[in-house]
Amino acid sequence: MATGDQLKKLLAAYRDRDDSLFFRVAQGIISDETAANHHALARDLKKALGDQRRAGELVLLPRDKGGVSLLNLAQSDVSAERLVFSKSTADKIGRVLEEHKAAATLAAFGYFPKKKLLFWGPPGCGKTMTAYYLAHELGLQIGTVRLSSLISSYLGDTAQHLDAVFETANNTPMVLLLDEVDALGKSRDDPNDVGELKRVVNTLLQAMDRFTCKQSIVIAASNHEYMLDPALWRRFDDVVEFPLPAQFEIRTDLERLLNGVKLEGELSDAVELLDGFSFADIERIAIEAVKTMILEHRTYLVIDDLVSQIKAFRKLPTNKGLN
Repeated sequence: MATGDQLKKLLAAYRDRDDSLFFRVAQGIISDETAANHHALARDLKKALGDQRRAGELVLLPRDKGGVSLLNLAQSDVSAERLVFSKSTADKIGRVLEEHKAAATLAAFGYFPKKKLLFWGPPGCGKTMTAYYLAHELGLQIGTVRLSSLISSYLGDTAQHLDAVFETANNTPMVLLLDEVDALGKSRDDPNDVGELKRVVNTLLQAMDRFTCKQSIVIAASNHEYMLDPALWRRFDDVVEFPLPAQFEIRTDLERLLNGVKLEGELSDAVELLDGFSFADIERIAIEAVKTMILEHRTYLVIDDLVSQIKAFRKLPTNKGLN
C-alpha cells in the first residue's frame, strides 16, 4: 500500500496543481504495488491514472473549497444525425468545423480558427447538443462547467473558480461549455447588481482575453442574450443563433425521431400544430406518442397519438405561451 510519505506528496501535488509531480508519485505507487506482487491492484491503479491523462499530461480538474469538481470532462458521441439546424445555424457551425479542420492552412497565412463562440436562443433548441457535436467532430473532450459549484456565496470565490476553469481549458484541449452564461455575464449596469457581480463579470472578461489555447474552444450558451454585458459580446469570434424550428425543421426532426416507426395518417397534421415548440419539446412529444403505441400493443403509430400529446403538452402550466 502507499506509504504516508507518498500520500503526503500526492495530496501536496494536487493542492499545488503540480501535474508532473502528481503523476510521478502515482507512478511510484503503482511500481511499489507491482513489486509487492499486487498485480491486480497495480493494474487497476494504472487504468485509473490512464483515464485521467490527455496528450501525455495529467489533467487535474479544479475544485471548490469543499472538494467538489468545478468542471466535468467527458467524451462526446453526438453525431450530425442527432441534430437538425436551420440553414443559417448550419452554415455557421459548418464554418467553425471547416476552419478548425484547416487550422494549419490558416496558420500559414497568419490566421486562426474561431475559438470563442456565443450560442443564443430559446431553451431546447440545440445549443448544448451542438457543443457536444463540435467536440465529437474535432476529437476533443467536452468540458462542462458546474454552475452550482462555480457560483459561490463566499466573497471572491466565484472569480477564483472562473480563473481555475479557464486555466484548465488553456492547458487541456477541450470544448469548454459555459451553459446559462447569463448567470455569470449579466450586465454590469444592472441596477440590482452588487459589487461581487461586477467583479465576476470583470474576471470573465479577463479570462476570455487570456484564453489562448489553439486546440480548445470556449462556447457560452445563453437563453437571454440581451442580459449579457455588452463588453462580453465583443469577446466572441462569432455569435450563433439557435431559433425555434420552422415547419421544415419540425418535419425533419419528427421524421428522424420516428424513423422505423410505421405511421398512419398525415405527418403534416402534427407539424402544423408544433409551430412554436422547441426541438426538446418535439422529442418529448414523439417519445410519449411512441410509448402510447407500445402500451396499447399496437405495431403502428396513428397521427392522433401525436396530436393528443401536443394538446396535453400545451395544457402544462409551464407552456402557457404555446396556447
